[in-house]
Amino acid sequence: MRLSSDSPKTALGGHPRGLTGNPARDLANSFNVRVVLFLALHAPLALAMDASPWFATAHGVLALLFGLRAALLGRTSQVIYAVAYIASAEVLWRMSRANLLWEYAKYAVVAIVFVALVAEWGRRTEVLRLRSVWPALLLVALIPAIVITILQVGPAEAIDPISFNLSSYLALSALGFYLWARPIDRDTTLRLLLAIMAPIVGITFLAVYFTLTDLDSLIFLGAANWVTSGNYGPNQVSNMMGLGALTGVMLLILIPRSLGARAFILLLTLGMLGQGVLTFSRGGIYSFVLALAAFGFHLMNTPRARSRFLILFGLFGGLFLVGIYPFLDDFTGGSLSQRFSDLDTTGRLEVAQADLEAFRENVIVGTGVGESTAYHQRYLGYSVATHTEFTRLLAEHGLFGIVATAILIFMLAKRYVGNQPGLGRGLTAALAVWATSIMFHSAMRLAVIPLAIALGLALWQLQRPPRRAAAEKPAAKPAGASVNR
Repeated sequence: MRLSSDSPKTALGGHPRGLTGNPARDLANSFNVRVVLFLALHAPLALAMDASPWFATAHGVLALLFGLRAALLGRTSQVIYAVAYIASAEVLWRMSRANLLWEYAKYAVVAIVFVALVAEWGRRTEVLRLRSVWPALLLVALIPAIVITILQVGPAEAIDPISFNLSSYLALSALGFYLWARPIDRDTTLRLLLAIMAPIVGITFLAVYFTLTDLDSLIFLGAANWVTSGNYGPNQVSNMMGLGALTGVMLLILIPRSLGARAFILLLTLGMLGQGVLTFSRGGIYSFVLALAAFGFHLMNTPRARSRFLILFGLFGGLFLVGIYPFLDDFTGGSLSQRFSDLDTTGRLEVAQADLEAFRENVIVGTGVGESTAYHQRYLGYSVATHTEFTRLLAEHGLFGIVATAILIFMLAKRYVGNQPGLGRGLTAALAVWATSIMFHSAMRLAVIPLAIALGLALWQLQRPPRRAAAEKPAAKPAGASVNR
């Protein structure tokens, strides 16, 4: 994908710079066309996946194979795109009933990173400087509770709760080890954000499709709505749409001067936010707002990015608040405003309190992985999984849960300071705020949460090269190339 803008300036050959004089070739190489096609094609792709679970399965397997091939060849940038795409596609595969393991995305990410690390270790000794022990220590802190669970219920019965609750930490440890202080340049960042956004386009399309095709039975009762969520879990769908809107904003700030691509991404961002609101699951929207605030705050000392963000914020806010939200509120008969003005935690606070009771009774090593549900049954009268990850860590891991939380915060803080002020710290802060806020209301069940945290550990190199130096560059890098390849 060509990531330089289609400048109108004339090159030595007499054609505008970036153009060859061949209309078909110029169109195929156009940044605008490539971005629009890549994102737009995920709408019919999602429809085909929903129509055929086997097609969705093939899509998941091909994504894994692409990542493994990139890892074996040592193509670092393509490895990053692959793990980002797979993590983002997890909910899409679940929505389309793909015949894959429930935690397939997390284990696929781990497999790709493992192969990439092994391949890298033998080829490039200088990458050893990028490694950190902290992601591994985070995983080690969770081992005592795993032992407790195995001793209590046996190895066979322990597999499911351990996989359900800790596969995200396995992915986080692998991704954190791979991405720690790894340089990611501006072009790689753009492709990375597009890789995250593309599957969310498919998720959004399915949600819109089911909303429009099921209008007769669509009822808004002031609770999370499955129909507007594409007949899947509203919490997860809303979280993904919030992430899609966040990546859309980031792309609009970072993307070159390509009017067509930017206009299309703006429409998609508004659409994701609008449909996310319509799911009636508030957490994903709140997390988007918090992450957007963190991102915008860090751009205030960067004149070019600040002006673009403020213009975008004004345009975005005006369109949404004046046009989209009133229309959706009217569409729902006023239920939307009632839902977002309601401060009820829908049982999350009570479950968190039960977790704290479990911690008080099991301070040292906790109840064991997955065993906090027994306390929920005791204190609440019904069994329910925890929605607040930080209280689950306390309940099921005891003091080791505190250690794990401290390591997580330390890693993000260390890499935040290690990035340059402005866009670099802005990306790290926004991803960290989004992921940790999701963990407060939706635990750590999505593969994109460890991805976002691990990306916050990278070294962002987003400065534009001087124009003269850029003009004197001998040739563009081949597709998929990166400064850290």
